[in-house]
Amino acid sequence: MKNTTLKGLSLSLCTIMVTSGLVACTSGNGAAPSAKSETTNTPAVAAGTGKISEKEREVKVTFPEHPNQPVKNFALVQQEIFNQTNIKLKFENVPNSNYNDKKKTLLATNNLPDIIEINMSDVNNFASTGVFVPLLQYMNKGLMPNFKKFWDQNPDMAKMTANGELYGFPAVGRNELKNGFGPVIRTDLLKKHNLATPKTFDELLTVLSELKKIYPDSTPFSVRKGSGPIHQLFKTMAYPLGSGVGTGTGIYFDKDVNGGQYVYGPATAQFKDVLRFFNKAFTSGVLDKDYAVATQQQWTEKLTSGKSFFFFDNSGFALDYTKQLQKAVPDGNFQIIPIPTNASGKARAEYYATTLTDKMFAISSKAKDPETLIKLIDWMYTEKASNLMSYGVEGVHHTLDEKGQPKLKSDYVMKFKDGQPTAFYAMYSELGSGKLSFTPWFANMDPQVQVEKLTGSWSTEHETYWKTVSADKAYHDPYIDPPLTQEETARVKEILAPLNTMLEQEYDKFIMGVKKIDEYDAIMKKARDTGGSELEKIYNGALARLSQKK
Repeated sequence: MKNTTLKGLSLSLCTIMVTSGLVACTSGNGAAPSAKSETTNTPAVAAGTGKISEKEREVKVTFPEHPNQPVKNFALVQQEIFNQTNIKLKFENVPNSNYNDKKKTLLATNNLPDIIEINMSDVNNFASTGVFVPLLQYMNKGLMPNFKKFWDQNPDMAKMTANGELYGFPAVGRNELKNGFGPVIRTDLLKKHNLATPKTFDELLTVLSELKKIYPDSTPFSVRKGSGPIHQLFKTMAYPLGSGVGTGTGIYFDKDVNGGQYVYGPATAQFKDVLRFFNKAFTSGVLDKDYAVATQQQWTEKLTSGKSFFFFDNSGFALDYTKQLQKAVPDGNFQIIPIPTNASGKARAEYYATTLTDKMFAISSKAKDPETLIKLIDWMYTEKASNLMSYGVEGVHHTLDEKGQPKLKSDYVMKFKDGQPTAFYAMYSELGSGKLSFTPWFANMDPQVQVEKLTGSWSTEHETYWKTVSADKAYHDPYIDPPLTQEETARVKEILAPLNTMLEQEYDKFIMGVKKIDEYDAIMKKARDTGGSELEKIYNGALARLSQKK
């Protein structure tokens, strides 16, 4: 169910995820045009046809196929795009689990489709090789009028450039609800055993320890994907606990350090508090003893069978897991609670990106007639195209209300009432729509909520969940990292390779109690000397450089 704020529904699965992962979801600090914006609805057209392409044209597009939303080539939305533009989109999808590996191969060999979904890491690593079409020259020529409105209203889009150039169209959310990584607990057990909702992380461990005593065969606190910066344990909880690991590199922006600056988390004293918390959770029997190797399937089974009572992850899982749990425990209920305060007395967490996300759509430098592709994607930033690509065909799948907002048609939505894994994913798959498809300006949560309400799956648990997240002042929008130079990017990679290897061999020793927490001081010093301090200089320097340009 990371980020600028849109007027409208306010809450980020990116996003809701189900069973194998809620859509999240996903940053920036500007506002995208609202439904009432002056965004142009007329694409640049080919002479004589009234369409973007004078002749029929097939365009190959590659993006990850999420298991929740199987891709149907030339689905209903893509058929209508063809009717309106003369361009037939041919999706050449790769399973989500293999996408990064496949993408790197395509980029390294310059064997790209016409359009490919990328992120800033790809830009930093491959833009200098000439595989992507640079876009700013086309925007300066006036060929991207619809996208330019987003560019002008979202200053953080400048962070998605490399060496002053934009190499991909950022995916932008519309009217998205906000959520993020958060604490979810069996509230029915708190009530049953007269346990107060924990307000600090210390109280959380106390409550989970009490539940362990009551249910000795349980695993109160379960996780997925293990430890280390690239895994969920630190990725989800290090920042709320007082430190951070960013997106797996260890470097992250901390608003509470010197008014806000980049910090190499694992090389700070605050990271000892993170390790101390997990060590206490592990040695007390609260944390899953198999945390380092637990798969998502194992995690899901423990939570939905009644064996585990708490997780700190994509909090939107609470809604789906409650439904599954109640098959085994009729009164069972997973619900989010406010972010607990950490050892420094602060409660803090990040939303997923809801407006400016971390993905972009790049055009291959080998693509035929790139101007037509640019006009096509620019058209996709119009309200008309966004409605189509998020809600289906007007009059067939949705209508417009008195305020001009899309409303899904009940008779169409009810066809998916028993759809799997959910009604809304089944509908998105049938339409070829939404955030998980090729949709540069997408609405994800609004149509999802409409589907849930129309099919009767919206519940009081949903209302409680979203109200709790919305009211929790601990959350803030995520930060987009500043663009690095080609030399800086190369140096960061050079630093991280040995640094990550060194640290990932150490973390579990402290969590499991093989080493005492105070021994981490030596690891911390080694991490700073090995490159942690230099990473901070690189990122803070890049941030200062970007600020000077504004």
